[in-house]
Amino acid sequence: MPELPEVETIRRQLNERLCGRELISVTLLRSGREAPRGRRFVAALVGKTIQKIERRAKLLIWRFVDGTVLVAHLKMTGRFVFSNKNYAPSRHDRALFEFTSGVCLVWSDVRQFGFMHVVKAKALESLLAAYGPEPLSASNEELADRLITPKTRRVKVALLDQTVIAGIGNIYADEALHRAGLRPTRRLSALSRADRGRLAQALKQVLSESLARHGTSAKDYVDTRGERGGFLDFLRVYGRAGAACRACVTPIKKIVVAQRGTHFCPTCQT
Repeated sequence: MPELPEVETIRRQLNERLCGRELISVTLLRSGREAPRGRRFVAALVGKTIQKIERRAKLLIWRFVDGTVLVAHLKMTGRFVFSNKNYAPSRHDRALFEFTSGVCLVWSDVRQFGFMHVVKAKALESLLAAYGPEPLSASNEELADRLITPKTRRVKVALLDQTVIAGIGNIYADEALHRAGLRPTRRLSALSRADRGRLAQALKQVLSESLARHGTSAKDYVDTRGERGGFLDFLRVYGRAGAACRACVTPIKKIVVAQRGTHFCPTCQT
């Protein structure tokens, strides 16, 4: 968390306000998760103009006019929130970015796992190539074909693997599997072509629906305006252990798969 809908929401908001603006100052409040470290990080960015901000999987890719690229990953609790010049830094803030026209951005992270790295073109190309297809732009057939091997792998584990399909995490894996009627513990070898097709379609649907509501604020996520995502009330299984399934009223069950809390309906999912 955040996953594809949350990161894409942030990307759109950042791109809308930062595209074409010059970065005039960077203040590091807590160093250690930026690269290069300290003054070198600041020097690599100050004075450069944002061309556009892209997303790949859960990565935010800041492209500057001169070719400089900054890759950011929010990991579990990272945030980018716009502020004003009079903003008073809080305990978990890592950096303050000031752009032309008085636009200020705060990078904060409670768990301190997120990072921002200035990368060269070859390193970026190698990094992005490791990810699987983007579920909102790939065809159903392409997504279904990614869920075939290794045959002994559990389907939930496959969905969490970013090299299989990009951008999916715990929330949307659980939600898509419920919509497709598949238990998270099913082996890939046990999935029929129809099963994989339903799952591919379910992934597209749940990601699109969440994106339309600016993501899910199950825990810490807020967008760049500090607002929570609106998809929480539409979750069918994730975070609802013991509650009635919205389709059949069977209590939602919670187990652990790949060291992740996993939610499913014992009746609807087989």
